[in-house]
Formats: sequence, structure tokens, C-alpha cells
Amino acid sequence: MLVSARLLLPVSFLGALLVASTAAAAGPTKQECVSANESAQDLQHAGKLQEARARLTVCVAESCPGPVREDCAQRLEDVDRAMPSLVFEVRDESERDLTAVRVTMDGQPLADKLDGTAIPVDLGEHHFLFEASGLASDTRTLIVREGDKNRRERIVLVPAQAAAPASSAIAGPVVSEIPAETRTRDGRAQRTIGLVLGGAGVVGLVSGSVLGLVSRSTYEGALGSQCGAALGSKDARACSTTGVQEVNSAHGQATASTVGFIAGALLLGGGAYVYFTAPRAANVSASAAVGAGSARLAVRLTW
Repeated sequence: MLVSARLLLPVSFLGALLVASTAAAAGPTKQECVSANESAQDLQHAGKLQEARARLTVCVAESCPGPVREDCAQRLEDVDRAMPSLVFEVRDESERDLTAVRVTMDGQPLADKLDGTAIPVDLGEHHFLFEASGLASDTRTLIVREGDKNRRERIVLVPAQAAAPASSAIAGPVVSEIPAETRTRDGRAQRTIGLVLGGAGVVGLVSGSVLGLVSRSTYEGALGSQCGAALGSKDARACSTTGVQEVNSAHGQATASTVGFIAGALLLGGGAYVYFTAPRAANVSASAAVGAGSARLAVRLTW
């Protein structure tokens, strides 16, 4: 009885192996074939062609039903036709080809070594990182399109120490990179604006003086010819209609003269301020209009 038990154990083990081998040789079941075909379609529509291809290789097995197998075979041809591939040409500064390059795509390992063969990738935008011993890493963002076969991408890796100064320069203050001539040019433009405003102020003062003289002349002329004794009246304030109009005109000219003086003083002071102060360039627009009986001043500063 002991001998029989010992003989039964190997026989049972061999039988289990035979059943497992038969099941493996039988291939996927009908349900597995249908499931692989359906999931491959979803993956294909999502642009995940590599996963779709892996599923389609399952449902083209001989154990799958004929219609399913034919459909999967056709889809497999479509996926292979649409599957893009990239050929990375990585060189150093001396234009020597590099093969010991580690490549990652979207944070996942893609290749540990480059031998010039095309690497299939999925559709869409991908971020690649290239690393080699003793050299600075490089990144590249690519948009891979359907049917983009054997697309060549050239990458140059420079020594790590050569890339360090560039990194420190980028980390430095941005203000240090502003050219000095730019700041000088801004100050020169501002001083020019100050001179323009000062010139407008001088014009306002001169206009106010001229209008003041005209106002006095008009007023005295009216009193001498159209008012008081000139009309044979004992009342010095009595004036003819023309005299009244001339007196009113003289008053208007006097008002315009006053406004001209004020406008001129403001423009002159503003011009001096813009010229001697203000650390940044300024956009200043000024307009002044002075006439008999009216005056207008508009100053606009944008900092």
C-alpha cells in the first residue's frame, strides 16, 4: 500500500501538468476573445494604441470565434498603420552619437539604451527626459500625431558643468538684466517732457501778460470815449451801450489773463517737477487754450 501511494503522487502531478498544458494550448476562451476585442476598441478610440495592440493580439488567436478573430485582425492592421514611432538621435557637443542614454516619457521609463531603432509611442502630447552619465539632462515636449512613423528628433547633451552658469544666471535678480542704456533713455525722455511742459508754462505766462495789457487798454479806451465826461455826463460811471460792451470785454480779457497766469505757473511748476524728479518714465499730455473771455488747461500724467 505504501508503494502504491508513492506511485500515485507522480502520476497525479503529471496529470495536472498535462491539463494545464492543454488549457494553455487551447488559447483564450470565447468570452475572453470578445472582451479583448471590446476593450481594444475603447483603447483605440482613446489614442492608447500600444495597449489596444496588446489586447488585439489576444483576440486573433485560433481559439477565438471566426468573426471576432477577423474583426480583431482588421483592427490590428489599423492600429499598426496608425501607431506613431520616434527615432531619437542623441549626440554630445562634438556631434558624437550617444547610446547609453536613459529616456523617460511622462515620468515613466521608455528606454535604457538607444540603438537607432524606432520606438512606438501613443498619440498626443508627451514630455521626454534624456539623461546620460556626466552630461546635463535635457527635456523635450512633443506632440505625436497619428501615422507619424519614424519621426526623427535630434537632441544635444552638453557637459553638466557647462549648464551650471546658465542656471545660476536664470536664478539671479531680473532687474540686473535690464540694460543701463534703457534706464538712461527713459530718463532722457522724461526730461524732454519736463522741458515741453515748462515751455507751455512760459507761453501761458506770456499770454496772460499780453491779455492783461489788452484788458487795461480796452478798459481805458472805453472810459475815455464812451463813458463819463466824453458823453457830457457828470456821472463818471455812465456809459453808452458801446461803452458797456467794451467794459465787459475788458473784464473778460482780465479774467483770461488771470487764468493764463495760473495755467502758466502750473505748467512751469509741473515741468520742473517732471524734469528734476520721478524715477520712472512718464507719459504726459498737456493742452491749453486762451482766448478773449475764456481759458482752458488740461494736463494728463500717466505713470
